[in-house]
Amino acid sequence: MNIWTKLAEFSFFETDRLYLRPFFFSDSQAFYEIATNPENLQFIFPSQTSLQESQYTLANYFMKSPLGVWAICDQEHQQMIGSIKFERLDEIKKEAEIGYFLKIDSWSKGYMTEVVRKLVQLSFEELGLRQLSIITHVENKASQKVALKAGFSLFRQFKGSDRYTRKMRDYLEFRYVKGEFDE
Repeated sequence: MNIWTKLAEFSFFETDRLYLRPFFFSDSQAFYEIATNPENLQFIFPSQTSLQESQYTLANYFMKSPLGVWAICDQEHQQMIGSIKFERLDEIKKEAEIGYFLKIDSWSKGYMTEVVRKLVQLSFEELGLRQLSIITHVENKASQKVALKAGFSLFRQFKGSDRYTRKMRDYLEFRYVKGEFDE
């Protein structure tokens, strides 16, 4: 069984308070509400200006290739509140980069740390990955806290081109290597 088959097997999974599933087009309105608030996505992509723009982004970046891309939903209200995905997945090297965002009114509740921890567990125990990384802008303190609370360690600081503005920015890379994972 290859990694894509395993990802298909885990296209739906749960944590204590959340469930993860593929995105549906019916998530358009919830995605639009998240994407129009620049605070929600300030380190991800520019805020959306219309429902149609959000639908395009949802379809092309979250639904087109659904394996390794999950909508994060709260179990209580059955509402999509964010996303987590493998930004880069290398089946040969058995490593991946994780990217995520969460609706602002869901911040500071431990949701993202809970989801990242579960994805680490699945990555190492089920998908056979050996290394995960999270790359944050230097000023993205909240994402750095998530990485550290989920067991990642700061690996390096580097300069790189922002994928949207094309300006050089400072980034931090956090890594989690198999064998460091504690049950």
